[in-house]
Amino acid sequence: MMNSYLKFLILLTLSFFSILARAEDRQVFEFDDNKDGKVDNIFRYKNHRLVEHLNDRNYDGKFDYQMKVVGELTTIESDNNFDLNFDRVELIEKLEKESIYKLYRIENGKRILAIEKRIQNIQHSEAVNMCSYESFLNSISSLDNLISDFDPILEKLNNGFYEFTPGVKIHKSCLDNFGNDNFETLMRNSLDKGMSCLSELGTNNKETGAKGEIANIINLLNIQLSGKVKPTSIMCNQKDYSWDGTIAFASVGSNRHKSYGVNGPFISLNPKMKSGFLNSIKNGPPKDELEGVVFHELLHNLGYRHGHGVDVSYGCEVCCFSDNKSAKASACNICLGAYDPKNEIDPNYLRDMATLSSETGLVSAEIFIYKNISRIPVNQKNIDSVFLGLATRGPGVMQEFMRQIKERGLEVSEDGSRMKKYIKKANRYRPVNKFIAQVNEAYVSAVITGFIDKQATTAKFKLSRKIKSSDLREIASRNERDSEASSKLARGVEMIEQLF
Repeated sequence: MMNSYLKFLILLTLSFFSILARAEDRQVFEFDDNKDGKVDNIFRYKNHRLVEHLNDRNYDGKFDYQMKVVGELTTIESDNNFDLNFDRVELIEKLEKESIYKLYRIENGKRILAIEKRIQNIQHSEAVNMCSYESFLNSISSLDNLISDFDPILEKLNNGFYEFTPGVKIHKSCLDNFGNDNFETLMRNSLDKGMSCLSELGTNNKETGAKGEIANIINLLNIQLSGKVKPTSIMCNQKDYSWDGTIAFASVGSNRHKSYGVNGPFISLNPKMKSGFLNSIKNGPPKDELEGVVFHELLHNLGYRHGHGVDVSYGCEVCCFSDNKSAKASACNICLGAYDPKNEIDPNYLRDMATLSSETGLVSAEIFIYKNISRIPVNQKNIDSVFLGLATRGPGVMQEFMRQIKERGLEVSEDGSRMKKYIKKANRYRPVNKFIAQVNEAYVSAVITGFIDKQATTAKFKLSRKIKSSDLREIASRNERDSEASSKLARGVEMIEQLF
């Protein structure tokens, strides 16, 4: 029953993007994204690893995006103005604990180094209670008939895994923690709602979506669920991980899961989460939120990272699983990913990210802003977006940003109801004590020095002389009057320490 159901889902997604052909090599996938009879997207896998991606983004018959992996070196060439000449080259060299990232612009046939930085090879984790999500249109009980006659063939793989569906295998610890039917229903809901949402989003935005990232997401999901590449492993019993405040984490690429000896792709869920009274979840979020988190992690498995390119993991999660109307439009824009390829810091993307974060509490905007702080142009729209992105640090930081930006002869505008709402909150703020006021001032000074003066290294150094995230964490742990403010500020300072 499950196989036929998931075949229906795959056919549903293919109603928008159809597979033109598959070469005899079962690890080559070709897609016609706009159904004009020509191949627009080619994905080549070697030993279940994506080693080449060719993409014709403007449907002129030329591949204007080419990604190739040779050993531990990834090369990405892009023609962003579609003049048949590559104008951008990215090199990512993966070392043991970090990767070296270099971005070159091509001018008059010569490479000019624009960015060089080191990126930690980390897995992606999602924190508890960051957002709330809607109940699914189909309740849990309405799906009982769907799975009542499902008796999975427990094909034992490595250390107690079985195939849930082609492309996904589950460890028995998840069934032990949640119950067989409960966890299988959760997984089915996650795939069902996520894939159906992406298909509908692409179908309703054919002109926009075809030029954005949505085609690649759907293509990669179809490849993952085809059973022809390495399946995602889902586990619920990892002990050697600090789970405080974390729901799940996922591999990006070929990270190895030490507990089970499993290479990526994998998703590890907090082992403290268990089925509770009336199928609730103990020590975890509501079921519908967890289903969204699982889909989010699956997108990480496909290679999408926070702070690199369009953050479709958060965008698609909120777009497809949230009932937060104030964030949904921006989230769906991000999930579509149809931004200006010629503009590395598209102000429309920055605004959508800032709106998403301010309305949900997610840190996605701050990650993008801090990673690119010295490259974000100083203009009114971006000043307002940085202001909105600071909403996750609280009204005290926003108030201080307004004060310091005014000292620079600039201002936060009252353009629209959302800006007016947060300006009003900031103006009403009164600091808990003098210490918090001083930290707000130091924190914002670092942000403005990086953003306005383009001196991120200097900003980070000066901030470290005044306060460290570890100091704020210690204060937050005391459960005193300024603990909540200290906790928020600690997270912000920590991001500056890591990303500036």
